[in-house]
Amino acid sequence: MKTAPEARLREERSLRHMLLKYEAILENASIGIGFTRDQRFEHVNPRFEEMLGWPRGTLAGQPGYVVWRSRREHAEIGAYVGPLLARGQSVDFEHEILRRDGGSFLARIRAKSVDPTHPTRGGTIWIVEDITEHRRSVEALRRAHDELEIRVRERTEALAEANARLRDEIAERETAERRIRHLAHHDVLTGLPNRRLLQKRLEQALAAAREDQGHAAVVFIDLDRFKTINDSLGHAVGDALLKAVALRLGEVLRPGDTVARFGGDEFVLVLGEAAGPEDAVAVADRLLECLSLPYDITGYSLRVTPSIGISVFPRDGEDAQTLLSRADAAMYHAKSDGRHCFRFFTEHIQRASTQRLQLENELHGAIARGELLLHYQPRFDLLHRELVAAEALVRWRHPRRGMISPAEFIPLAEETGLIHPIGRWVLEEACRQQRAWRERGFLPGSVAVNLSAQQFRSADLAGWVGTVIGDAGVDPRTIEIEITESTLMHDSGQTLATLRALASLGIRMSIDDFGTGYSSLAYLKRFPVHLLKIDRSFVRDIPADPDDATIVRAIAGLAASLGLRVVAEGVENEEQMRFLQGIGCDEGQGFLFAPAMPADELERRFARGSATRSAREC
Repeated sequence: MKTAPEARLREERSLRHMLLKYEAILENASIGIGFTRDQRFEHVNPRFEEMLGWPRGTLAGQPGYVVWRSRREHAEIGAYVGPLLARGQSVDFEHEILRRDGGSFLARIRAKSVDPTHPTRGGTIWIVEDITEHRRSVEALRRAHDELEIRVRERTEALAEANARLRDEIAERETAERRIRHLAHHDVLTGLPNRRLLQKRLEQALAAAREDQGHAAVVFIDLDRFKTINDSLGHAVGDALLKAVALRLGEVLRPGDTVARFGGDEFVLVLGEAAGPEDAVAVADRLLECLSLPYDITGYSLRVTPSIGISVFPRDGEDAQTLLSRADAAMYHAKSDGRHCFRFFTEHIQRASTQRLQLENELHGAIARGELLLHYQPRFDLLHRELVAAEALVRWRHPRRGMISPAEFIPLAEETGLIHPIGRWVLEEACRQQRAWRERGFLPGSVAVNLSAQQFRSADLAGWVGTVIGDAGVDPRTIEIEITESTLMHDSGQTLATLRALASLGIRMSIDDFGTGYSSLAYLKRFPVHLLKIDRSFVRDIPADPDDATIVRAIAGLAASLGLRVVAEGVENEEQMRFLQGIGCDEGQGFLFAPAMPADELERRFARGSATRSAREC
């Protein structure tokens, strides 16, 4: 039986052996390992000192801030890591670490308390891995993939267009006379009857219905979101999609029915004799199902849904023009009810259509009568919760109806071309307000103004924007122009020229609703933009929705890699804000901070913070 001293001696030898083993592991580890207590390094392994450029044995005893680019950065890292360690959690993040010679490298950093039960007393283990070369390799691979993808897509589209032209030329030579007669009554793109033949077929259907005292129906179809696809992916893809829709419409037709392309992305079905409301419902149901299935168009999987309006003879009218007009009005009602549905014409719809026409007429004089005004929604820096910008949002204060939602009158302005004078007024008023604020010492940061796709495609855009800003006497660097992602991708050559012209004036550019379109990273790198605004549809359910969280995290990482600031729209609670801070999102906008408000209210609420920031900047 061993004596107590012998047992103790054996335990000590075992302990020394274990310590030697752990020390060997620590000394030969391929990653940096350090131990800190009270914000000082107590022990580090050779790899840690080698990565940071410190001679062996010299980093121990140094304060923690020597491996960060500044004491302020050290404090910010501590403010982020400390609370997590205090709760016994481990921390894993990526950050630039400072070498002793002043250089830096990108590191993956993991931190954990030695004793999770007493995190503030036990010290912290830091594990550091240099991922600079790995990140460069990943970025190079991504760039090569993007460039290859672009070349393949461009080549595929070019071959498809060349092949289509060849087939068209052969077909035209063989059927020249027949094609001329056909084109007189048919749409060139889809081959469907055009308006002229539609009118003839509809009048024939009405004559047959009168003779038999039966019914006929007009079904008016508009494709939801088609404009977004057309603007984002180009007219070739849009035209191919219209052709595919036309084919599916032909599958729904019954004997004796007619389908015609009415114009743009609008189609009309004429349901022949004995087609009462019940028949129209059955056809509309089939249309909703058939047209909503995905389309495989030149490598894209696209989805569009129809909004459908229906008028029935003789209940809703007795002549072709009246029935077409009323089916069109019912279709607009379907769109206002949420799209992807059908609606029959009613007297209520007739009144709404009349009101819409009246609203259009009144919108023409809204600027001259001083009925338009701007509200400003603040944008905040997420790290410091400071006001950094305000987005100008147009409102219409109607003399009888009160405030009219932009969702109601902006689409109307775009359809009628009034978006151009309204957009110019918005920029003029925003510049005037920016100058008035600054003359009173209120510095809200930049003022952002939205441009519609129609405005952005104006040939003289940069010219009149520069004139407005110059006449207002404001610094162009305090003005931001926001365009949507789909606008950015339309006609990239002209878009690039316009963006460069605006950037040469000193104006900052931001991409609104980012993530909802079809952007190419290669295009994004070429464009002189400064901010990406994450669409509120992705922010709404974070961090609970893992898909949205992944998308938002990816956009934030993309923005960081391209040197862009990223703004999250629709931030409504603290949980969302903490998630956004954690992934490096720069700014936020939403009801958590403040809603849109008149200019004087914005100044009253935030003038003190602006003055403080101004003093600090000085």
